[in-house]
Amino acid sequence: MDQATLGKIGNKVDETKTSGKVEPSSARPEQSASRPVPPSDTVNLTSSAKLLARLDKTLETLPAVNAERVAEIRTAIESGDYEIDSAAIADAMVRLDRSFGE
Repeated sequence: MDQATLGKIGNKVDETKTSGKVEPSSARPEQSASRPVPPSDTVNLTSSAKLLARLDKTLETLPAVNAERVAEIRTAIESGDYEIDSAAIADAMVRLDRSFGE
């Protein structure tokens, strides 16, 4: 190759040089602006679900056992004053059983 040809090649290389800066879209084409952004996940709660969430929070603050009521019943049993209404218990059991069939 002669000097003139090398000069022409050199000029062409010089013409194609860039500033050296890399734009984000050219560096990572998978993140280009033309690509749509996927929608984010969302959750819509019904009014019933919101009510259940509030009830759950309220129940967390209550004790699991009503210690005062347990103490009253214990005292009544120990003193012989606790009366059992077998008819009321039987009625409640029947109502409960029927509610399962509905």
